[in-house]
Amino acid sequence: MQMQDLVELATSEPPPLRQDADQILAAGRRVQRRRRVATGAAAAAVLGVIAAAVAVPALGRGGEETQLQMGAPENNQPVPATAEPFTFTFGGYKVGKLRVAQPVDVSTAYQLASVYADGLTTADKAADPDTPARGGDRLYAYLTVYRAGAYDPSKLTGTQPVTVGGRPGLEAGGPYLGWATRRTLAWQYNTDAWAVIQASSDDAAYPSAKDLRDLAAGLRGQTPVPAKAPVKLGYVPAGYRLQEASMHAMTGLNGIAAARDGDYAGLLFSNPALPTAGLTAPFGGEDGADPKGSFVVYVVPAANSNQQPSPGVTCGNGFCNRWVGGVNIQVSSGGRLTDTEMTKVLDGATLADVKNERTWTPVPA
Repeated sequence: MQMQDLVELATSEPPPLRQDADQILAAGRRVQRRRRVATGAAAAAVLGVIAAAVAVPALGRGGEETQLQMGAPENNQPVPATAEPFTFTFGGYKVGKLRVAQPVDVSTAYQLASVYADGLTTADKAADPDTPARGGDRLYAYLTVYRAGAYDPSKLTGTQPVTVGGRPGLEAGGPYLGWATRRTLAWQYNTDAWAVIQASSDDAAYPSAKDLRDLAAGLRGQTPVPAKAPVKLGYVPAGYRLQEASMHAMTGLNGIAAARDGDYAGLLFSNPALPTAGLTAPFGGEDGADPKGSFVVYVVPAANSNQQPSPGVTCGNGFCNRWVGGVNIQVSSGGRLTDTEMTKVLDGATLADVKNERTWTPVPA
């Protein structure tokens, strides 16, 4: 099935959005688990369509979010734009009813964090604890903070200029794939460095353009904190370099789409290196595709895999698994690596205590 067919299937003659979102969310979880046993371009494309249409929960890394009230004295610490790669340079915070979660993904070009809204009703929680709703409304939103020179704002179309915290920005929006509205706000948070909030909602009035500008103005920097991984690799195929890492999630927008699934980590390697300039979206684009020339190492709990634990290394269609206790370490390459190469990666992997971040390895190291 082609991507256009999937989009039409997800958006043609929909039932009321509330029921449709529930069905898509459930399907998204099934695809998320299936991706680990049938990886490759087709599975990633399916997940991308679902990720673009479901409500996305937020996941923190254990830190507390900062509550910001508009009009309060500003903390003028800017987000560092040229810190060491694979370090988190901002934390979670809240402005009004919108909350930016702690970032969970960092790459050679950007960081990713979920955005969600307060106001979840008791009935909504009982129906689906993972749904970040505002009353009965649905919201899919995330923040991408790009490194200096990585984002190209000239490629954002249908924009109008705005100002965010005294710095230039661009807004775009309108109905999108069955959502009442989709808003994009890009702004320059530091010299030659841009951040982007993308929000799709079934309420055309919320979040408003002003809501997103207020949220953007609340972005503040922190002392860079290195990302950590619970797995240390003793072997990586020649020519491949680490491009993206995630904590307590899978990499990229796939990780944002399943931020509360309880995954431990993801490491994305690529040969050649992925671009660090001219970007308009995270690696793999909005549909969550596997970047060309890449492979990913996933570290997930057994409950999140539909593979059965087995001794040694077992390989399937473009992936290989190794089980350590109740943890599944998988190398997924979509056929770009041989089973022999993927087995060597797994044989050389050392797993730390997945429940204790103090035992994890700093990714920049």
